[in-house]
Amino acid sequence: MLEINGLNVGHDGNAILEVPHLSVFTGEHCLILGASGSGKTTLLSTLSGLLAPIAGELLIDGCNVHKLRGVAMDEFRGRHIGIIYQTLHMVGALTVLDNLLLAQYAAGLPQDREKAIALLEHLGVAEKKDHKPETLSQGQLQRVAIARAVINGPRIIVGDEPTSALDDRSCETVMELLLQLAASANASLVIATHDQRIKRHFHRQITLEGGQ
Repeated sequence: MLEINGLNVGHDGNAILEVPHLSVFTGEHCLILGASGSGKTTLLSTLSGLLAPIAGELLIDGCNVHKLRGVAMDEFRGRHIGIIYQTLHMVGALTVLDNLLLAQYAAGLPQDREKAIALLEHLGVAEKKDHKPETLSQGQLQRVAIARAVINGPRIIVGDEPTSALDDRSCETVMELLLQLAASANASLVIATHDQRIKRHFHRQITLEGGQ
């Protein structure tokens, strides 16, 4: 379960978004909508443990995430939070498979090649496992990004505009995969987007307006 209490987030001490309270239960799917500049990416960065709040707390399964420091924070994030960035941030010098193994290493977990390959097979990109990211299409890269996000069995999967750069067919495929993987792991799924195509997949929708 993810819980926010009295959250005030922003940059350089300047608050741009206030969230008095928000709960996302285990296995629940939540869509965060809003125009550019509404604070969607800032909120997701805070939910992902990448940006410390100015005030308030973020609890994941009872753990106050932003009280963790250093290696403890890195390992908690790597094990409990799967992140799909708007810019995919693959390590270009590594193969697709090695990018997944790096995610396991960063979380302090054993590197399991068989598990990584099986996940790539499930997502339909196993034939690209020995390729560098630059050789993949946008749709293939997004599938690899999903694999990297879920390989450690996170409790929450967070996506920042995961479909906005995709055509209609790839958008639908990516959403089906995300929903399937979240359901199979009983993970919470939180997506922030302005992509209206995916609204129908979410019963719970929150619209950010004016920093609230």
